[in-house]
Amino acid sequence: MALHPRVHVLYPTSFWGKGPPETCYRICSHWPSQGLSVEVHAAACLREDPARIMAPALPAVLPKRLQRRLAGNLRLVGFLKRRSVALALAAIRPGDVCYCWPGAPIAAIAAARAKGARIVLEFINTHVAYAKDILDAECDRIGAPHYPQFTTETLDHEAARLALADAVFAPGPFVEDSIRATTAKVPQILPASYGTYLPTDPPRGHPDHDAGRPLRFLFVGSVGLRKGAHTLMEAWRRAALPAELWIAGAVEPLLATQEMRQKFLGTLPETVRFLGHVSDIGEVYRAADVFVFPSLEEGGPQVTYEAAAYGLPLIVTPMGAGYIARDGANALVVAPSDADAMAEALTRLHASETLRLALGAQALRDVEDYAWERVADRRRRALSDFAAEP
Repeated sequence: MALHPRVHVLYPTSFWGKGPPETCYRICSHWPSQGLSVEVHAAACLREDPARIMAPALPAVLPKRLQRRLAGNLRLVGFLKRRSVALALAAIRPGDVCYCWPGAPIAAIAAARAKGARIVLEFINTHVAYAKDILDAECDRIGAPHYPQFTTETLDHEAARLALADAVFAPGPFVEDSIRATTAKVPQILPASYGTYLPTDPPRGHPDHDAGRPLRFLFVGSVGLRKGAHTLMEAWRRAALPAELWIAGAVEPLLATQEMRQKFLGTLPETVRFLGHVSDIGEVYRAADVFVFPSLEEGGPQVTYEAAAYGLPLIVTPMGAGYIARDGANALVVAPSDADAMAEALTRLHASETLRLALGAQALRDVEDYAWERVADRRRRALSDFAAEP
């Protein structure tokens, strides 16, 4: 088996905006310069592709405006996805690696395996059966309806993906735990993490907040039970700090109505500011003093790495910690769903400038190991080692 395999990324959606497609690109775009051949098979590529790794089904020679219109046409979405899969399968040769992201059809994964490809899956979050147990228990605890996406069909699909896999990238410690806890025949687990870009002008040493304004705490992510927004709101009321809490992210459908939002988030103090979706999240990180992320279920929370890249001290749960947050070193790690512990952590960092600056400075040092180039190189080496095995 070749030490440097050809890698075909199966991600049959359109690459535009942020989210998982951007994460996929950040990882794979470094591989050619690191000696690994890679093609990303997608429905369309509406972002710049300086690494020249994209192989979109929608011809890239078309004007960008026309590409956006065609890629957004609901009648063409299915066709472009099927064409993307067909082009990927036509390119695969025995011994290649087929690197499949969520959304890759089971039939396509099976067809790639039948052609002699070795199947590597990306697990963005924990195994759905593991996530369902966590979130069902929390919904039962607070009287919320269960998350509707965790159906028998969803669980069966996850099991079918894993049954076809030779290896899995697990970008967080709980992802690996979740696969081992729910899967009879566990594929090889490859070392992985997510990462962040490193700002060209980060706040080295992160001076404390501007004189004359309250301390500013920041949450980034979808506002819902999964991310622990309800626990954060309760903790914020209990702490009653003369500070600001900024919430950057869209509200989950579960809390879309005013009635549901009031029931599970409660009465919001005037010190809470909802920013909604933010296009330039870097400016929000730069304006904050403390990052707080009480998530109940995650894979590899990129927002935690991003906050560290801006020198912010971290208040996180174990799920929200990723591989970077270490209690007492660069973060305060609190138990999930524990509003008292969260309130205590908020109060502790509000009271101590010394602690804030020490945790933030260490986070800034630690995050250099999670720059996308280093993350990509660790994954490249893991893929090459995997491919070299008989």
